[in-house]
Amino acid sequence: MIHSFIWTDLSTFDTDAAKRFYRGCFFWHYGDLGDSYLICHADGHPSAGLYLMPERFQRMKMPSFWMPYIHVMDLNQTVQIAEQNGGKIEVRPEPAPGGGRIALVRDPAGAGFTCYEGDDPGGRDGSAIAGRLAWVELHVSDLSKVREFYQRAFGWEIRPAAASGRYEIFRSGQVIAGIQVTSNDIKGTKEYWGVYFAVDDLQSAVERVERGGGQIVAEQPVGSRPAVLAYDPFGAAFHVIETSSLRSSATVKSATVKWRAISGLLLIAFAILLEANWLWGVLFLLWVVPDLKSGSTHFLEHVERRRNPVVYWLIIVTWTSLSLYLLFG
Repeated sequence: MIHSFIWTDLSTFDTDAAKRFYRGCFFWHYGDLGDSYLICHADGHPSAGLYLMPERFQRMKMPSFWMPYIHVMDLNQTVQIAEQNGGKIEVRPEPAPGGGRIALVRDPAGAGFTCYEGDDPGGRDGSAIAGRLAWVELHVSDLSKVREFYQRAFGWEIRPAAASGRYEIFRSGQVIAGIQVTSNDIKGTKEYWGVYFAVDDLQSAVERVERGGGQIVAEQPVGSRPAVLAYDPFGAAFHVIETSSLRSSATVKSATVKWRAISGLLLIAFAILLEANWLWGVLFLLWVVPDLKSGSTHFLEHVERRRNPVVYWLIIVTWTSLSLYLLFG
């Protein structure tokens, strides 16, 4: 679909080391497209690109990075509109490996992406095949700085999602990507487009990332879907999201009955009516257990175990202590 995300590639300082790392993470196999550009295949399907960072990028002191591609009909026109609306053109339109043309653009807040004019390389088809590009999401601290830019450049419709601080991007009535508004205290000072690769089992993938020399930075769920932010050995950021959550999200019925939420409300009603402190203790336990499983909690603000372990455990210990006191005190 025009003006949607169709591809991603990695600009790295060491292609051999990157091939070993991502083969270990996603079981990729590689093919040479020419011009030293490698195609990464997952289960026989093209998934991403990998290439040695050009000298001009190295002179700009750019770090190793993953870059998402937006499919456009007229690259010259898109670049012109982007500039007119506050975007910065890092790389002017030029031939792309394997055909077509590309341009590297930064939005007014600094998040980078590639515009691509040409045949769809087939890197993203909506499937949940492990190792393939499954999702793309903008992580930004102030949506007002970029909303109009994307609306004018690509005709996107940006709507609030169910989760606080999240938005969904619609194109021709379909959800094509997401936006997560996050303070710099949580995400750092950089605004960026995150690329998400599907895996069959998130915990196993986390272990493979760390075993290969990468780093798990934070747990960053996409709405209700568990996902993590990782760095490869050269500092390139990417996300990993579980395929089971992708499949289930595609089949959720709009009228699903939330029995756990209803049960919790009934417990609160009984605790008030019966003046039963032990029921409050049960409720505190019910809040603590999911937070222990997910590695994140919420007390006036979002707190993650990996990023803020001291505060996270203080909150967990507090809720647990209150629960034990109310149950047995």
